[in-house]
Amino acid sequence: MKKRWTTALITLAIAGVATTAIGDGQLRISMGADRINSELPASEANAVQELVNKLGGFTTYDRKSGRMTVEKPKVNILILEGIQQSRNKNIVFTNPIKSYTDKDVPRSFGVFVEVDQAPEARQLEMKLVLIGPNGKEVEEGNKLTYSTKNGTSFYFSQPFISTKLSQFGTYKVQLLMRSEKYKDYVVVGENSFTVGR
Repeated sequence: MKKRWTTALITLAIAGVATTAIGDGQLRISMGADRINSELPASEANAVQELVNKLGGFTTYDRKSGRMTVEKPKVNILILEGIQQSRNKNIVFTNPIKSYTDKDVPRSFGVFVEVDQAPEARQLEMKLVLIGPNGKEVEEGNKLTYSTKNGTSFYFSQPFISTKLSQFGTYKVQLLMRSEKYKDYVVVGENSFTVGR
């Protein structure tokens, strides 16, 4: 994943060197505590923000200083036949799902999500969405809200019950996030399974 980020930023840097030489301000990008050396002109800020959002990250940009901060949550998503919690609060997973052979059969499965380095927010809003092979939304899970002011790592699980998978192909479970700082939902992680052979 880090290679894709680096390749995308280098491509934008090469495309923007000419306008920096002409006199456009320079864009200073940082990811966490690390500064990414780039030769991007400030006029490329919107393109960089769009690219970061497509790769599952969030950006804040200060036009006066030319500083852009990138936040990329680390997300693990497991699709399982079942998720249970024992009396001593241990979580037990059963049978990861890779594929189903038949379509048009109502399926129930659980999705377990682990998030690290989430953006700091008073209200971080999230939802799980099941996307069909045709790219359309099949089902949307409940919206969840967390405060990440005191900690940016957490986990949760959500069931999808009697979900009708009516097409053959690859289905994706995506985690979407937004906060008061970032108004639009961004896909920050996904996992997939197949229906058919």
